Amino acid sequence: MSPRKPRPPKVRPPDPDRVDAQWRLFLAAPLPPDVRAVVRGIINELAPKDWPVRWVDPETAHLTLHFLGDTPPERAELLRLALPAVVARHAAFTLRTGDLGAFPSVKRPRVLWLGLYGPAHRLAALHEAVGEALRDLDFPVEEGPFHPHITLGRVRNQGTERVPLRAMPEELRALADPATGVMTGPPAVTFPVREVVLVRSYLGSGAPRYETVARFPLLTQSGQGR
Repeated sequence: MSPRKPRPPKVRPPDPDRVDAQWRLFLAAPLPPDVRAVVRGIINELAPKDWPVRWVDPETAHLTLHFLGDTPPERAELLRLALPAVVARHAAFTLRTGDLGAFPSVKRPRVLWLGLYGPAHRLAALHEAVGEALRDLDFPVEEGPFHPHITLGRVRNQGTERVPLRAMPEELRALADPATGVMTGPPAVTFPVREVVLVRSYLGSGAPRYETVARFPLLTQSGQGR
């Protein structure tokens, strides 16, 4: 009998409170309470289906613009200095909640989301302008089209006792309107987009914890950022 191989040592996640710890950052548009209530209602309706999904905390739901990942704290200061003027060149606008969907597709769901409607050109222009500023500062920027959405949950790699992972696509299709194939969301709720926030996320054994590091107001009707 061959000798048993020693188990590799457990690797603990880095302590985010260490002075030299990197900051896990993203840029987002915050959501008002009524939109978070919509997210909560959807999750409360879908969670009893026992899908293999890790649902988000509705109180921390947001509209992600750019995910930056692990960043040295001093680099976050560059964002605090550079982004106010970039964001303030864009006028505030209004979005509304839409239908449900999945990335990359309902056939291969990895992320379940709530769609958004409204002035797509304004949101796209804000996303692109912030992205250009990030590139100028040598921050990583995801390539490809921008699909604005509110994440509801992320699919786990394994199914549950009631719903195997392979059964999820069929379960999702059962929610769609037979005539259109669209998973219709709840009645639309409109909300203003008036600022971009820089957020630090803390990962641990439970749900992520979020801390707003900086706020960047958009241009209001008065001609100045809020």
